[in-house]
Amino acid sequence: MKNLFLCFALLSVVCFKNEHDLKCKDFHIGKFELVSKFDNRKYILDRKQNSQSEETFDLKTGKKIGNKRIYNLKWINDCEYILLIDTLKSKFDEADIYINSNGGLKCRIFKIKNNSATITTTFEDNSVESVISKIN
Repeated sequence: MKNLFLCFALLSVVCFKNEHDLKCKDFHIGKFELVSKFDNRKYILDRKQNSQSEETFDLKTGKKIGNKRIYNLKWINDCEYILLIDTLKSKFDEADIYINSNGGLKCRIFKIKNNSATITTTFEDNSVESVISKIN
């Protein structure tokens, strides 16, 4: 009986691993949704190893805003990364050039709950906190 209970407990740990077990590394590759109350927009992020594409939608209307933007994604460690606009693959403006020339957007995952990560994005002396959720 004791062995049966031990087998069931072990099986539960192995087979029922779920979204509560996400780590920073789980936010490196895949599709994510970021809802920003700061600018009232929703962003759909598609991350590959070294890049991130981003589509933007107005939260009120649900309509797409602008063109898809492509960023170069550089992971510093499992929980910190830098975003730089890819000027060869995206339309960009002077603000993007300024951000790129000053080291890009520095992002840090500091909290993970269920399938979501809370991130601080910093540029110069400004920081914005946001939550991204894994959608696949």
